[in-house]
Amino acid sequence: MTRQTLKSFALALSLLGTALIPSTSLAQVGLASKLPGKNPATAAAQAASHQAKTPGAPSYTYTLLSFPGSLDTDASGLNPGATTSKIDIVGIYSAGAFLSHVSGTKTIKETYEAVTYPHNAVPIDINDLGQIVGQYVDGSGVTHGFEMSDRYFTTIDVPFAGSKGTFVYSINNSGEIVGSWSDGGISQGFTLIGGTYTSFNYPGATYTFAEDVNNNGDIVGVYISPDSNGNQGYLLSGGTYTSIEVPGAVDTEAIAINDAGVIVGVYFTSDPSLTQGFVLSGGVYTTLTIPGEPYTFLDDINNNGVVLGNYQDAAGLTVSFLATP
Repeated sequence: MTRQTLKSFALALSLLGTALIPSTSLAQVGLASKLPGKNPATAAAQAASHQAKTPGAPSYTYTLLSFPGSLDTDASGLNPGATTSKIDIVGIYSAGAFLSHVSGTKTIKETYEAVTYPHNAVPIDINDLGQIVGQYVDGSGVTHGFEMSDRYFTTIDVPFAGSKGTFVYSINNSGEIVGSWSDGGISQGFTLIGGTYTSFNYPGATYTFAEDVNNNGDIVGVYISPDSNGNQGYLLSGGTYTSIEVPGAVDTEAIAINDAGVIVGVYFTSDPSLTQGFVLSGGVYTTLTIPGEPYTFLDDINNNGVVLGNYQDAAGLTVSFLATP
C-alpha cells in the first residue's frame, strides 16, 4: 500500500524503533503506505514516551498522540516548521478529522480540535501557513483532492484526459501541491503550481505515486515497473530521478522529505508480518520501529528532524507518535 493508500483513503499506520541499516547509495529505495486505526495511549504510556530514548543513533524521544476520548487516532501530516517551532498535525480519529497543536520540550503540551470538512474530506498534509490538503470520495465513488485555505475549501481535479480520480498528498510553503491521478488503471504523479497541472511518470514505470514535496520542490514517492522488485521509492530533484530501495527489503516506500533532504518511509522484509520505518540521511538508512511491535509506519518529517508516525501492536491497535531527535 502507499501513502496513496492512506492518502487515498485507507489511512496508514506502522511501527517504530531504531537500528542502523547498512549504508547504501541513494540509487536504491521504494514505495509508501498507510493504514487505518489507532488506539488512545494511556496516561502512563504517554508519560513514559516523553522520556524514552531509543538505543542507537540517532536517539529519539517519543510522544504518543491520542485524540481525547477516542479509541482511534491516525495522524498523517505535520507542518515543515521552517518558520515556527509549533508543530501542527492533521489526521483522523474515530469520529472524523482533527487538527492538533504540539509545543514544548521538557513539558509537552498537546491540544486537539475536531474539524469537519465539506464532503467528510480526509486531511493528509499541512504547511506552515496552515493550508491543508487531502481528499474525499463523492457519492459516485470518485476520489477528488482538496485544499483548505483560510476556511475556503477548493476541490482539486486534474484536467488530464481519461482521469477518473485525483489523489492529493502534500503541499509546501509556496503552495505547490503534489499527488497522483488515475485513469482507472494506470496511476501517474502530478504537480500543481500556480494553477498549472503537470503530469509525470518515473521512467519505465507502470505506476507512479507522488507522496511529498519539500520547500525546495524535491518530490518523493513510489513507483512500480515491470522489472522492479516489488514497490520502490524515488526522489525527483532538479528533473533527475533517483531510485530508493532499503538494502534487503522486498518493498520500499518513500513517503516524506524535509528541506535538508532527509527522507522517511516504510519497508517490508521477506516476513509479511513485519513492517518497519526508515530514515534516509546522507546516503545512510536507519530503521525506526517500536521494539516488539509488528507494524511501524513513518508519515512525515519536519525541518527539525521530528518524525511523525504510527505503529500497530499485536492486538491490532494503532497509535500515533512523534519521534524527536
